[in-house]
Amino acid sequence: MTRPIKPDSSYTWLEPQEAPECLEWANKESILTASKLDPLPHTQYVQKRLRELISVTIRCPEHWIAGKLFRLRKDKLNQQGVLEIADNGPGGAQGDWDPVVDIDELGRQEDRNFEFSPLGFEGRVLGLDASRILLLLSNGGSDLVELREFDVRQRRLVPGGFRTGLGRITVAWMDQDHILINHALNGGPTTEAGWPAASYIWRRGTDLQDATLVYTAPANDAICLVGALGPSNYGRALVMRALDYSTMAEVVISLDGTVEEVDLPSKRPLVIAPKVVAGNIVTQLKEPTIFQSQPLPAGSLVAYNISPDVPKPHKQSVVYVPEPDEFTPFIALDGFETSQGRVHLTSSKNGVERRLSLEYHEKAWRLVQNVPCSVGGHFGIVSGDCLSDDVIVTRSGLLQPTAVQLARPDGTMQEIFSQKPLVDAERFDIERLTVSSKDGTLIDYVVLSSKFSKGKASPRPLLITGYGAFGVTISTSYFSQVFGGIALVPWLESGGSLAIAFIRGGGDRGEAWHEAARQEKRQKSYDDFIAVAEKLVEDGMTTPKKLGVFGTSNGGLLAAVMGTQRPDLFGAVVSDVPLTDMLRFPLMGMGAAWKHEYGDPEDPKMARILRSYSPFHNIHEGVKYPAFLVTISTKDDRVGAGHARKLVARLKDVGSEHAFLFEDSDGGHGVSDPYKRAALMSRRMGFFLNYLQ
Repeated sequence: MTRPIKPDSSYTWLEPQEAPECLEWANKESILTASKLDPLPHTQYVQKRLRELISVTIRCPEHWIAGKLFRLRKDKLNQQGVLEIADNGPGGAQGDWDPVVDIDELGRQEDRNFEFSPLGFEGRVLGLDASRILLLLSNGGSDLVELREFDVRQRRLVPGGFRTGLGRITVAWMDQDHILINHALNGGPTTEAGWPAASYIWRRGTDLQDATLVYTAPANDAICLVGALGPSNYGRALVMRALDYSTMAEVVISLDGTVEEVDLPSKRPLVIAPKVVAGNIVTQLKEPTIFQSQPLPAGSLVAYNISPDVPKPHKQSVVYVPEPDEFTPFIALDGFETSQGRVHLTSSKNGVERRLSLEYHEKAWRLVQNVPCSVGGHFGIVSGDCLSDDVIVTRSGLLQPTAVQLARPDGTMQEIFSQKPLVDAERFDIERLTVSSKDGTLIDYVVLSSKFSKGKASPRPLLITGYGAFGVTISTSYFSQVFGGIALVPWLESGGSLAIAFIRGGGDRGEAWHEAARQEKRQKSYDDFIAVAEKLVEDGMTTPKKLGVFGTSNGGLLAAVMGTQRPDLFGAVVSDVPLTDMLRFPLMGMGAAWKHEYGDPEDPKMARILRSYSPFHNIHEGVKYPAFLVTISTKDDRVGAGHARKLVARLKDVGSEHAFLFEDSDGGHGVSDPYKRAALMSRRMGFFLNYLQ
């Protein structure tokens, strides 16, 4: 029996993040999902395997360097982590790791579900001895955070120290008694996307409401935040404005309230936050630009020196110009950092990565290190030190466990963490392949599969994922959370394969690759993904019934588009923290900041284009849809929970028998964490194993 599709407006009530009626509906759906998926034999198997892995697998800690070494170590007893510190003597060995603050225990003391926010951590550590830290703590994984000042020596919160309630806060030290803070806690102005637009200098011992307003960004900006500008006692800090996701501007704020505009080209990608080195603000160009009277290609790195001793004609400099066919695909994730006097980045040419270091010498930047990576490997540059030229780097790959190393300026490397293997790499193969998209563009993809599951005679279950937006590229690091982390282990052990499609909209081949699928050209990204999926079937690696698609955030949108645009091509879909209603995305979460990427639904031309692929608007009666599992967190205030709820509600209203929603109360935009939420991830992988047989 067919069922009528309700008007779009009849689902709008599901959008408010924590409205009681929305929570009641989502809770009922989540209970129903658990009751359907948890008893499945495959879910039980995955859950048992994940419990085993969690008990023996040490999660790779997050690392930073700011005078001393820091790491956030997580395990099954400390799921939010213990922040630890170790000495980093010049040229000497690393000291022992000592606990500083237990995030779980701090949350229990304050009756919060605190999660540590790493945003700008190096700029929140005070002084050469790292004596104080400005902790930013999310409640339940939300993008909203609270500020606490922590005394590293005393291992306690600073009595009467800097402290705020919950909000979209960014902060940086100016000196030991002053911080620069962006907030709207007193009802101050916000940007279109809900970020604080006002920057204040807050003096120790005074109320936040008495902080000195020093700068206000225009209300039509997308995002405004603050960051460090050199050592923490520098007396200056940086305000960074994103007018949209392609236009940036910065100002330098001095302790006396002086505001200095930074003279750099404005067309730059937001995902590349400017870095500071030796008084220079360094950033990347989004498009070909005339800079210092010379033409520079997109992807070039340029700098502006904010030192008052440098004359204005000499403030600008060119840091690095990529070679022909050289790209920086991971610069938005872990491919760009600075230290005291060097710029560090990773680049890729002909599919092979290298790590570069440059320093300023005789009025020009020169290359001082060029370290090649093994074929198929991935370099990450995770943290640089403004007090030395040490930098923390990682080396990993799809079958290569992550090694975290401290790279010294003389080229020596000291290992500070080594991940244990999760699978026997000898049992698997990695292939990098290419397919022609609908318009003839060649698209790269990678397939990870068992050596014993190949051949046209026995197509196997296969999961495919991608991203394709904002110039962001998926890194092929070891069991990344993007692929499900350790939850991928039972999938591979069961004979399943994994494919990663490097589609347009990402940054794999530079900014032109991103622009090729932005706004009205978005369908090209989906055409690329479909071409890869069809090729996997054509080559006998899998069949549509055995092919599953998954993705997170924009990748969740991608997965939902695949399930609604090509329901015949996929057997199951997992759409994690997705956008799904592309006509109302600016009204949910911080979606207003993304109109530059997707287009403005208020523009009739763009509204027609957005509707053409919007998953919520492309669910129809009489269509046999693949099984859908949509996951979200109530605390996800980045995309908003309404997208996930509305998609599942409409699927059910047209009679889809296998449409499931699971909404966790906590977890935020990163809800799909197999260490913290093994039940959710077991449900997801059990779902795939059940529906792709």
